[in-house]
Amino acid sequence: MAIFTVPGRDIITISDLDYKNDQPNVSHKVHIIRLNFSEPNDDKMRWVIEKFYQTNRFVIDLKNIKYYNFYLKRTNIKYYVINTDVMWNGLISFYKRNNKVLLNITQLDDDEKHFVLNTSLSDILNNTEVIQISKNDYIKHSDVINRWKGNCIIYDKEYII
Repeated sequence: MAIFTVPGRDIITISDLDYKNDQPNVSHKVHIIRLNFSEPNDDKMRWVIEKFYQTNRFVIDLKNIKYYNFYLKRTNIKYYVINTDVMWNGLISFYKRNNKVLLNITQLDDDEKHFVLNTSLSDILNNTEVIQISKNDYIKHSDVINRWKGNCIIYDKEYII
């Protein structure tokens, strides 16, 4: 059965604005943190890891993947690469990379989304640990997703990671 992560509570985004700021002030364990630094560095990474010491899963995108790979591979932290509309080069090339993937279905173009949801969803779920999907698409495909043993982030219009 799928595990559901609640955006804004169980998954948050940390950017340059949050660095060395008291915000976000989170009193519970955050399951996944999206790292969204314009220029990541060791100080920022140390700050995030110390502030959120109970979190052991992070999400990164391709724009700073070399740095994040270098830094996070030296830790016991699990991290996922997320597809974003800025870097998207097609589903196949994204999956060829040697990283764990968070597939954000909400960022796919119409043809890719149709292919993923209507042709290959079961196969993709067998090869993915985490997905982000719109509430409407989740409802349409809940029978398949609920049998999956991965982590599902249901996107509502008020929240985007």
